[in-house]
Amino acid sequence: MALEITGNIELDNGLSLSSCYGRTQYRVNDSSNEVVILTQYWVDEPSYTTNKTPINLNINVDGRYTYDRATDGIDVLDFTNQKIKSELEAQGYSVVITEL
Repeated sequence: MALEITGNIELDNGLSLSSCYGRTQYRVNDSSNEVVILTQYWVDEPSYTTNKTPINLNINVDGRYTYDRATDGIDVLDFTNQKIKSELEAQGYSVVITEL
């Protein structure tokens, strides 16, 4: 799964992009009641697939979320992408989750 993000995306260096590509990684705590999500961003999917260095964005997402397998489902990757999608959309970005 991946995130295709569009909007006025500002990089740490002040430059802006109209779109970027994001991937989530996660860790579930020992009690399985909290998920920590790390999101990395690239200029586009080919930059990701050719192992380019991720870009630094001025996007702030929480990164730590409560998780209940019974209500949030067993697909943790889907859960992580949905959480980041919701946070980015709340900041005005348009986000599409793609299946890979």
